[in-house]
Amino acid sequence: MTEIPVREFRRILRWFEKEVGIQNQSSCCCDISIKQCHMLMELDKEDNITLNELASRLNLDKSTVSRTVDALVKKNLINRSIPEKNRRTILITLTVQGQKTCERINSGNDQYYSKVLGLIPREVQVDFLEGFQVLVQAMSALHKKH
Repeated sequence: MTEIPVREFRRILRWFEKEVGIQNQSSCCCDISIKQCHMLMELDKEDNITLNELASRLNLDKSTVSRTVDALVKKNLINRSIPEKNRRTILITLTVQGQKTCERINSGNDQYYSKVLGLIPREVQVDFLEGFQVLVQAMSALHKKH
């Protein structure tokens, strides 16, 4: 790939990041930060996971995740527990209030992105989504190599 397409790609990517940032700020309701929102969304996908697994999935260090968990526990959005059988493990689960918060976040984002995808011609949508997935997979693979 020559320099011109790479720079054009980067320009479009910055524009995309700005637009996603604007949406993220408006979609994270209930006085929670983007990092807290991402944590809740990860728990919504698979509840009752360990602190270490959560840190790995979010690509954050354990201390950052621990502080974020503390803040979400104080807001009664998640629970933290230590199983009797393995006292070195910390399990994280959503509270009922946390589940309701996830539902509000998901509902708002679903509505927004349905509108966005509705602006993309139908004949382009499938190819776009496949290409976007390939891009994210390539980026992830490159990060895992380093």
